[in-house]
Amino acid sequence: MLRRLLYTVFFCMLAGLSCQASNQKLLSRLDSILSNREAYHNSKEMYISILKNYAKKKQSKEELLKIYEDLYQEYYVYQFDSARVYINKAILLSQQIKRTDHVIQNLLYKVQLFGIGGLYSEASNLLNTIQVNKMPKELYFLYYITRFTLYSYRSDYCNDDYYSPRYRALAAYSLKMAMPYLTSNMPEYDFYHGEYYIYVTRNDKKALSYYFKTISHQKETSRYYAMACFAIANNYNAHGDTRKYEKYLIQACISDALCNTRENLALQDFAIFLFKEGQKSENHVERADKYINIALEDAKLYNNRLRILEISQKLPTIVSTYEGMIKSNNRKLELTISIISILIFISIFGIVLIFRQNKLLALHRKQFCDSNNQLTLLNNKLNILNSALLDTNRKREGLAKLYIDLCAKYIDRLSKYQNLVKRKIKANQVNELLSTISSSRLSEENAKTFTNRFDKAFLDLYPTFIDEFNSLLIDGQSKKKEKMPKNSMTNEQRIYALIRLGVQESSEIASLLFYSPQTIYNYRSAVKNRAKNKDTFDDDVQNLCTIIK
Repeated sequence: MLRRLLYTVFFCMLAGLSCQASNQKLLSRLDSILSNREAYHNSKEMYISILKNYAKKKQSKEELLKIYEDLYQEYYVYQFDSARVYINKAILLSQQIKRTDHVIQNLLYKVQLFGIGGLYSEASNLLNTIQVNKMPKELYFLYYITRFTLYSYRSDYCNDDYYSPRYRALAAYSLKMAMPYLTSNMPEYDFYHGEYYIYVTRNDKKALSYYFKTISHQKETSRYYAMACFAIANNYNAHGDTRKYEKYLIQACISDALCNTRENLALQDFAIFLFKEGQKSENHVERADKYINIALEDAKLYNNRLRILEISQKLPTIVSTYEGMIKSNNRKLELTISIISILIFISIFGIVLIFRQNKLLALHRKQFCDSNNQLTLLNNKLNILNSALLDTNRKREGLAKLYIDLCAKYIDRLSKYQNLVKRKIKANQVNELLSTISSSRLSEENAKTFTNRFDKAFLDLYPTFIDEFNSLLIDGQSKKKEKMPKNSMTNEQRIYALIRLGVQESSEIASLLFYSPQTIYNYRSAVKNRAKNKDTFDDDVQNLCTIIK
């Protein structure tokens, strides 16, 4: 039992969703048709224009009467005043040609027209002028249906607890009287059977079956199709089936729009339905406002007093609700705009702040880049200085090596002299020993060896010494007796090279260069006489080559 109940609930939910989707599709179609109303009206106006042009041509009175009646049918639910003009012409012409059946038929049409137009007194008076007993039998159905239609309209117009039930009873009686004259070959056969079971026997289920038969064989552009859909919708509404009520009410609205019916109660009722559903969706209220205004426009164009009165009673509520919804949306919009404005202001402030921070960051990056460049430059200079320092160390190591080599050589020579002296003394060769020691050739060889190595080592350490030394002299160069070989200095330059190294005393210089002190003094005096600044010359020499290159 529980499983069956669950299945039932599931299928009901599925059917509801399917119906809702179907209604949405129909609603979209209705919107599309209503948005093209002008095209449908133009098509109808074109057909009416063709009928009017045909009526202007020379036709027989029978044919002209037929055209007038056709024009009335076209205007019947389209434009009240024009329909009245052509039904009057049809009545006058049928009287002229003495077609009694057409006179009565057109009088009944006029009664129906007055009923739709809200001229109930005129319609009743005109209906009372028709003598039923002199009427052809084939018009009996039209006569009683006209009475049914008129009393139905009057009942809707009164809409009270006193007159409305009376007119509804008269309408039901008239419909009951019409039924014996309704034959199965009539297109309205099923529709009025449905009406009969609604108004007379109160059998909704039976009525519904006839309404469905009507829409099964009638075209969507037929007025009976529209009226049957409207009746089906009201039947479902009476039994609380909202979804099916909405579905068939939309179909009735679509059919009315396709038929160019301006007497469109369905659209008016659908607008009210949407308005009541407006709490679920604001879109419903907007549609209700749109549809009720279309219904009002059609009622004015048709000149339907009843519909104008009905709509005028319903319109203010819908309009006020719609305006309230618009005001509410406007308030929300204003709030949204305010919030957006605040967010924009915050965003602008944030952008300005970010821009400033980026500017500062760019400045810091530039400063950092400059610092990096300076650091790189300093590193390069430091590398150069390190290289120069390494080179200087290398040169100093060379000088140390030179000093060690000279010391080793002199030690070796002293050792050889010692051995030579011992050997000569043992051999009693004293005279020969004295001759060897007194030889100047040894002194010259020692002096030449020292000067050559000294010049090479000093100029390797101070390669710019000669140029800087010459710049201190008036003539710009020291005297040269002959062309000097590379990496060698003159005696003058060599003396001042030793002074640059800190050897100041002439006697020390003389012992190193194997000269006499007087000779050294003479060289120094000669050079100083050519100096640009004689008083500070020795100090200037000591300040030469302060930068090692």
